[in-house]
Amino acid sequence: MTMSSDPLSGSTAVSGGRRRGSWFSDGSKRLLVISLLMMLLGSLFARWIHTDFGNTTVTEVTISAGDGHLMSAFLYMPEGVSAQSPAPAIAMWHGLNNSKEYMSNTALEMARRGYVVVSADMTGHGSSNGANQDIGCGGPATLTYLQGVAGVDTSRIGLIGMSQGGFCAATAAALSQPDGYSSIFYMESEPNPPGPPFVDAYMGLHNMAWNIGGFTELGLMIAVEKGDDAAMSPALLPLFGTDGPIVPDQVYGSISQGTARILYTPFEDHALSTDSVAAIGNAIEWMNTTLGAGTMGRGSQIWPLKFLGTTVALFGGFLFLFAMGGLLLRTRKYSSLVKPVPEYRGLTGGLWWVGAVVTTALGPLLYLWVWNHMFSTSWIKVNSLWPQSFTNIYMVWAVIVGVVAWALIALNHYTVTKRQYATLEHYGITEPGGGIDWSAVGRSLGFVFVALAPLYLLLAFIKGFWHVDFRMWVVNLQPMNTARWYAFIGYLVPFAIYFVAQGILFNGFLRWKKGKAPQWQEMLVNSIMLTFGALVWILILYVPLLSGGTQPFGADSAIGAGLGGIYYLPILVFWPLISCLYTFFFRKTGRIWVGAFMVTVYMVWTLAASGDFALWPIIG
Repeated sequence: MTMSSDPLSGSTAVSGGRRRGSWFSDGSKRLLVISLLMMLLGSLFARWIHTDFGNTTVTEVTISAGDGHLMSAFLYMPEGVSAQSPAPAIAMWHGLNNSKEYMSNTALEMARRGYVVVSADMTGHGSSNGANQDIGCGGPATLTYLQGVAGVDTSRIGLIGMSQGGFCAATAAALSQPDGYSSIFYMESEPNPPGPPFVDAYMGLHNMAWNIGGFTELGLMIAVEKGDDAAMSPALLPLFGTDGPIVPDQVYGSISQGTARILYTPFEDHALSTDSVAAIGNAIEWMNTTLGAGTMGRGSQIWPLKFLGTTVALFGGFLFLFAMGGLLLRTRKYSSLVKPVPEYRGLTGGLWWVGAVVTTALGPLLYLWVWNHMFSTSWIKVNSLWPQSFTNIYMVWAVIVGVVAWALIALNHYTVTKRQYATLEHYGITEPGGGIDWSAVGRSLGFVFVALAPLYLLLAFIKGFWHVDFRMWVVNLQPMNTARWYAFIGYLVPFAIYFVAQGILFNGFLRWKKGKAPQWQEMLVNSIMLTFGALVWILILYVPLLSGGTQPFGADSAIGAGLGGIYYLPILVFWPLISCLYTFFFRKTGRIWVGAFMVTVYMVWTLAASGDFALWPIIG
């Protein structure tokens, strides 16, 4: 006897005897092959672009930064560069809560113009150890390392820092060696940390350029309400030696004397600068001008092709979750998890729409409130169990929303659905006759790790050998080092409070057309239901910015609204994904456990793998 499954319809058919048709005619197997090809070919294509079609060698190096700090970096070595034929060089650093992969677009464009490039993970980020902002974010150590690379012309070194990578790493590097570099490019950044513009200590920095997006969420970094006001920024005017306004794209001072200043104001936001033809073009132009080098101008940028490759790989990873999960449920080991879908006795009619509105609005309504409190005066300090500052913000938000969701589950059950003779069995929690099958719950958790293991191993191989990850702008997936695995374990239970409750709401109370709709339709409705509120929240923030206005949440909420908006953008991708995972696995297993655990493990993986460490955990 054999069992087959169509991954789109969700139906399962059992037939005796010999299967007809080819192996590839099986829907789940076909989807598995497609997802693997997307991950492998997308990543291979991205690597090809990342190395400038093989003309640049990209290697991962470790920088010993003192005090036990070890920093990970990508070293880009253009073809033909050697000790006998040296080239100018650039050190660069990413922004807060990012990694060196965010700067890979800028790095590859610089390398293909003849520059040796070191792009480093700041301390507490990526694969570097330590905590955020340790030892000048690792900036001085990165500059020292670059100066020692064979083939680097140490008389022509530029620094590029995005956001915190500018005001922390690049500035610290420049101050540590006043004559060890020639120019700096602040990408959505400034020399001094955000706050009062005390700029005296930075007046002597060499040949500075600023790239400030016209609708940046973080105008506060240069003490203005919006990016369009950068020309009158009190943090920039003294450095330009003028009462303003600063004329964009005009060089002030002397490049030869190291006093040059320039302000670029492209139409972009803060996070977009690392994936912006304009911002990367401005960096190219400034380095070419101040270092007297560069084999080509700002045009002919190829990084969008790399973006295409990593995006294909990312969505291949998404499809893999459904294909691998569907196939595993047909194996002898996990087929016992496949059970009939219980009869729907959830919300109907007008109450369904009320539930849908509450579901889509609850998270966004609480999001800014949590961000403002957690970012300024955190309710939970970083600790050895929860060591990542931004993941802690998400965690507190998820727990609060989760607690409210559990309360809504109880309220709906005792006031509405219980009167319709609904039981926990109808919500996919218990078995017929009552009681939770705890062995099935345990197998469901084990199933999730088995399903994700091949994806993780493939990603680790691609990252380790091809030096690209699965990425689409601010949405990414990366493997974890030991410290990140510790963080992953610590965050699992708090996030499960939310994601398990969400799974029950979707499958027990809010199934579209009483659970009789086709699977694809139910996936679509659930995706809209969960994501619509987040989209409205994003539009409320960004439409005024794009229209030349300021953030609508008030000056006292500028930090929370700005950074919160940036870190809410990935939700527009992840929420449709998890909505489909909930639906797919509930249709397959008739219980909420596999889908809820899959969503929890996957989302905690993404956060723990990419979050910055405000406290380096004690490991080993």
